[in-house]
Amino acid sequence: MARRVSKGFSTTLDATRRQRRNDPAVRMAKAQLRRNVLTAIGPDEACVFDAFAGKGEMWGLVWRDAGGYVGCDRDWFSDERMAYVADNRRVMRHIDLSLFNIFDLDSFGGPWEQAIIMAARRQVKPGERIGLVLTDGSNLDLSLGGMTAPLREIAGFTSIPAGAACSHAEIIERAINGVCRRMRVRPVQRWEAKGASGAKVRHIALVLEGAEGGLQDARGLGLA
Repeated sequence: MARRVSKGFSTTLDATRRQRRNDPAVRMAKAQLRRNVLTAIGPDEACVFDAFAGKGEMWGLVWRDAGGYVGCDRDWFSDERMAYVADNRRVMRHIDLSLFNIFDLDSFGGPWEQAIIMAARRQVKPGERIGLVLTDGSNLDLSLGGMTAPLREIAGFTSIPAGAACSHAEIIERAINGVCRRMRVRPVQRWEAKGASGAKVRHIALVLEGAEGGLQDARGLGLA
């Protein structure tokens, strides 16, 4: 079911769920990351799939300026956005992802199951550019000795490595590189806002370009 609609940054963030929802500094930092991606892709050419659309804060601050937008959330909100009211994983497995060139995966926990689906179903032509915005909150899980199956898969682990909590940044880089390898893309631009609280949520925005033949990972491009 859908509803119809009209049309190098770094900071330190507190990142509990309440702060992410209410702190103006957090909202503005997240909006700036998305504005960077929208500018890089081009507002008129941009078509956004917002997998965790929520009540529409980022739509109101940034994505409403994109040429196209479709949100997704389990809850229904009475506003003018076009949005699926459903599990975003089911939606992403069934709709045509080639219609979108920006993917906003703003999950409270981790975006990696959605990123795996995107990587499998969104082919990127050589030279084509797409935007990807990720919110990763896996540090808390890692600090308790856990790691979700999607993160293990995309980062290339068969089991949870020892000392994973101390290697959070490296694990996320491995996950991003895993997405790039599957999509045959290379990151050409990157912006990030890092959490300062114990949760250490990481907000990452990327512009990815389809690669001819092989590709370099984020470290090879000096973007890690």
